[in-house]
Amino acid sequence: WYQRRVRKAVVSTQSTGSGSGVLSDSETNDADDFAYYQDVYRFVGAMKEGFQNRKISVDWETIQRKKTEVTEEFQRKKDEVKEAVINSKERIKEKSREKLDAGKEKILKLRKKTYKRLKRMEPEENYRQKVVFTKSVLTLVLKTFAVCSGQWLLPWYYAITCPTLIIWRIITYWQAQFQYFCLDFCYFGNLIICLIIWFDPSNPELCSVLFSISNGILYLGAFSFRNSLVFHSVDKMTSTYIHTVPLLLSFGIRWYPEVTSRYWHASFPTEAIPPSWYWNVLVPFLVLVTHTALYTLLVNVILQPEAHIVTSYRYITAKKSIKKIFGPNPPYFVYVIVNWILSLLISSVTLVFYRYFYAHVFGLCLLFWFVTWNGAGYYFDVFRMSMARKNEGKAEKTE
Repeated sequence: WYQRRVRKAVVSTQSTGSGSGVLSDSETNDADDFAYYQDVYRFVGAMKEGFQNRKISVDWETIQRKKTEVTEEFQRKKDEVKEAVINSKERIKEKSREKLDAGKEKILKLRKKTYKRLKRMEPEENYRQKVVFTKSVLTLVLKTFAVCSGQWLLPWYYAITCPTLIIWRIITYWQAQFQYFCLDFCYFGNLIICLIIWFDPSNPELCSVLFSISNGILYLGAFSFRNSLVFHSVDKMTSTYIHTVPLLLSFGIRWYPEVTSRYWHASFPTEAIPPSWYWNVLVPFLVLVTHTALYTLLVNVILQPEAHIVTSYRYITAKKSIKKIFGPNPPYFVYVIVNWILSLLISSVTLVFYRYFYAHVFGLCLLFWFVTWNGAGYYFDVFRMSMARKNEGKAEKTE
């Protein structure tokens, strides 16, 4: 195309050169095009020649130099980043060390404050424990006298102390989020016993039911919850009271009804009915089934306590011995069925207690040996270790 345009411009110039010597507009444009394209041709040629010379001048030394520069720049940046990371780690470690030191200092101050507070509270706590210990021992002496000689004290002692301790237990357990323990059969059974001795103590059938509940399910509860005679602890003494004092009351009503009724508002039956599977086993078991239905409806259906709230089911199934037998987290219905079976078995044993005086005495002695042994274990194991740790803390403070 370029060559055709050049030839056309040359031919046009030659054909008009012998004429008037004046170029037409189209001829002028062709001449201008010829000059323009000559300039373009020279420019393109110069560009081509310069490109070829430039291409030849680029050698491997230049490439290697550029590569070295880029590598050095990359290494420099890499070293800067690495140094920045190291400095950042050092700063973080230093700040963490400062925070740790500050935390240790705060913990030390808090321990000092706690120690001072406990030291101020220690005389009050010791005084309270001494008072509880004294009352517990005197009460034990009083109950021993009541069982052995002054059986008339038993209904009055039980009627006054039972509501008081249960109300105190509800308040304290509610504050400690143990309130669901107060819905167990132990409290329900004590309520039934209170109703019987207040409203119909002369009914021999109801007194037989009272005897079976006291020496059956409540008797079993003392072993299940490992009651112990810890004389300075109101909580442990209350738990022991709930499971043992109804047994002492039933002992007086069954074997010494006349003396037990001497100062009571009504007389207890002087002639007890013979041992009966209906009144000694079936009726107490139906009372237990009724309580289980109400408890399940109230706790598991309506209230549905959160996972951190302790109930009797969660407390019993968390024991290692129970886990070995039934595995971890046994179903609730298994817990209920096992409870029913054990209650039927122990209610059957109450037939022996109800018929034979010395068998009943042996059952009482066995129960009080158990709670006394547990109390001794607390004093010589748990309490001694806590006192040793307390003395070690005092020695550290002194140093």
